[in-house]
Amino acid sequence: MIRYRSLILGLAVAATFSACQSSTQKQESSAATENTSSTALSDTAKVYNAYLKVKDDLVRTDGKAAKASSADLAKELGAINGCTEAAGVAGKMAATDDIAAQRNLFLQLSHDLIPLVKGMKVKQAPIYVAYCPMAGDGKGGYWLSAQKEIRNPYYGDQMMECGEVKEELK
Repeated sequence: MIRYRSLILGLAVAATFSACQSSTQKQESSAATENTSSTALSDTAKVYNAYLKVKDDLVRTDGKAAKASSADLAKELGAINGCTEAAGVAGKMAATDDIAAQRNLFLQLSHDLIPLVKGMKVKQAPIYVAYCPMAGDGKGGYWLSAQKEIRNPYYGDQMMECGEVKEELK
């Protein structure tokens, strides 16, 4: 399982790097891009890993832990060129231990990060895109998960299994 998670993280790195870069100017030379891509790949793996930690903290309804893990996520996002907006959202999550506020911000964060992960070509371990129709004041909300089993970060222990897997990224 750890081996698959490492593979997923590596692939997430590639997708996050390219997606975050889409909002910034392209590198002036391909040599500069090649030199930074290996660093960016490890940075993106850290982003995906940190995102999963935030999600798990929200599932457990642990605002204090989510505050700390959001700070880590903000730091990792800040290290990637073009991910300033997502880093700001994670920073807002890190500024409070109010679980309701964190969950509202997680909606936006997930909205920003899911397209990055969708660009990946995962071959061995799937990533699941789950959906809760009640999240976001009934507007619905998506999140990423490494497990198919629904563990709702928007409601945690109040409605742990509310939602469904909408997509499996392979």
